Amino acid sequence: MVPGLLIVGALASSFSTANLDAAVGQALFERRWVSAPSTTRADEGLGPLYDARSCNACHAGGGPGRISQRPGEGLVVRLGEADGRTDPTYGAQLQTHALPELAPEASVSIAWQLRNDRRTPSIDVSNLAYGSLEPHTHIALRRAPALFGAAELAAISDTEILAMEAREHRHGLRGHAALLRDENGLHVGRWGWKATTADLETQISLALERDIGLSTPSYPDPAGECTNAETACRDLAHEAEGAKIEVSGRLVHLIAAYVSSLPSPAPPKKNPAGQAVFERVGCGDCHASFTGMGDRSVNAGTDLLLHNLGPGLDDGIADGDAKSAEWRTAPLWNLADELAAGGLLHDGRARSIAEAVSWHGGEAAAARRRFVALSRADKAALEDYLLGK
Repeated sequence: MVPGLLIVGALASSFSTANLDAAVGQALFERRWVSAPSTTRADEGLGPLYDARSCNACHAGGGPGRISQRPGEGLVVRLGEADGRTDPTYGAQLQTHALPELAPEASVSIAWQLRNDRRTPSIDVSNLAYGSLEPHTHIALRRAPALFGAAELAAISDTEILAMEAREHRHGLRGHAALLRDENGLHVGRWGWKATTADLETQISLALERDIGLSTPSYPDPAGECTNAETACRDLAHEAEGAKIEVSGRLVHLIAAYVSSLPSPAPPKKNPAGQAVFERVGCGDCHASFTGMGDRSVNAGTDLLLHNLGPGLDDGIADGDAKSAEWRTAPLWNLADELAAGGLLHDGRARSIAEAVSWHGGEAAAARRRFVALSRADKAALEDYLLGK
């Protein structure tokens, strides 16, 4: 039994084990974590530094985070360098909230600027609590994508991703699988904007550490992402009762069960004209569908590979197997929800499909040029196809 959650016999008898796991996982996903000590010990563990109090704060109901003028509730501030290093003082992510005994790492505001009808974020960081950022540290935003369809993406095998890579290479494309090595061997990354984790439970554990400051078996440090330079944060974490794992592997599994239970977006409506434009422009080269999943395809619109998208989307931060200008192909099946939440691409800068395409350079430059050359009718047909109209 999960601490703090009572499941009565009548409810338990009416659900399958999978449904029960998803129901309990949803409660954990929506739980607002608190600091210790509290009257509800099962909810303890928040911080010491954090960006959100729950998974649901950034992915409400499994949907995307909202784009705004401050981090939190769907936007976080990433730190790093082109060689993959993180900031030696502040780590990989700025946490903008803290327990009462501490100051947040920084205050952050975001100004959205327009230039040539394209929006870019200007990130202002002030009140740094532990001194200056390292001079070569780059600052960038990451938005929380929708989680619908995660089960289908998780079911795609490493073998299929590598086969997709080989197929694309035969056609002259240069995308590559994100290869990640740990003590158990080599794995193919697929989760996150840079495909930096290979399985859903590890991705959830990483988010719990960075966003909420919770320890898990995968990331067991009770101080979360506090670095050794943040002594006050580390001291406070280790003073906590027991300094033990705050979210067990079983609880991570239950959260993953809930995320996996979220429905996949509806398949694209029949739109032969829009689909023909999609293929003619070359969008389908990378925003591809996987076949070989029994009698069905995974029509998420992603090859789960890393592609160089050119200097316009190079934010100077390498991560895992991805260089700073490389991004895992983003799925296309949640575009309507993500536009409604405020924007597309990794930082939410694009307010429309056309604006998102305009940022595609590097390997996607030729497809962008073909898109720009389309007639107004063809652009409308393509956008209707992508939005499921």
